[in-house]
Amino acid sequence: MVAGTSAGGIVALALGAGLRPAEIVEHYQQLIATVFPASRRTWRSRLAQLNSPIYDADVLRTALQDVLGAELLGQSTMRLVIPSWDVQARGVHIFKTPHHARLRRDWRIPMVDVALATSAAPLYFPAAAVDGHRLIDGGVWANNPSVVAIAEALSMLDVPLSAIRVLNIGTIDQLSYHPRRRDRGGLLQWMKPIAPLILDAGSRGGQGLAEHLVGKDNFIRFDALVPGGLYSLDAADPADVAGLAAAVSRNLSPLFTERFGGHSAEPYLPLYGPDADSASSPTEASDATR
Repeated sequence: MVAGTSAGGIVALALGAGLRPAEIVEHYQQLIATVFPASRRTWRSRLAQLNSPIYDADVLRTALQDVLGAELLGQSTMRLVIPSWDVQARGVHIFKTPHHARLRRDWRIPMVDVALATSAAPLYFPAAAVDGHRLIDGGVWANNPSVVAIAEALSMLDVPLSAIRVLNIGTIDQLSYHPRRRDRGGLLQWMKPIAPLILDAGSRGGQGLAEHLVGKDNFIRFDALVPGGLYSLDAADPADVAGLAAAVSRNLSPLFTERFGGHSAEPYLPLYGPDADSASSPTEASDATR
């Protein structure tokens, strides 16, 4: 099972659509150049941000369609769990493949719509309208979705904690400096760092809970530590990031081989959707709970 939020949600969906990791890297490089052009990072664009998102959701949709096509969530080749947040209902919204008898609705939703919802970062993109909901980036509550994945395995798939191993892939961990004056600071001191701090705290909290649940030996974190302020959500050189990943992978590879290399998951058979086996599908089930 793969759980992913925001950029990780797009990667998860691409894996579910059958793309190999190397193909996803190539598509991401194209997506970054198309969706985050340097021309939108000028001071004029930042002024426009006061009243509207910086980037165009239609451009992002087109770029995602080039990767995911017209595939539905129910056509994923693996179990997926993709967090988002419903701004109207003020609640958690999780897209799930039909891997349980209760999960009967989300399979009809195009993967592109799910990708738009989980990556609709406030300030950068408008909220996504999906299946009657107004949704934004799942990172506002599940920046690190490890615990979400563990909960899904326990509650919906009846997998015991002792059998769960987690490979947690980050998107660069940046060191931050917290000056003493900010301890007693007001709006001017906190306005810029507060959003990254909340995201970082949520991610580290999720990681800590996941490690506590499955044990540190069963939780492997893959991330690159860099100086603070080096990259932002919409400004990261793909070549630099690839180089960082290559360096970190030298240390990760032996652990990955030891903990995950010999494991082969049983084939995933969706219970509902165009690829479901009607003979094995439950005859009675309630609507999905999100």
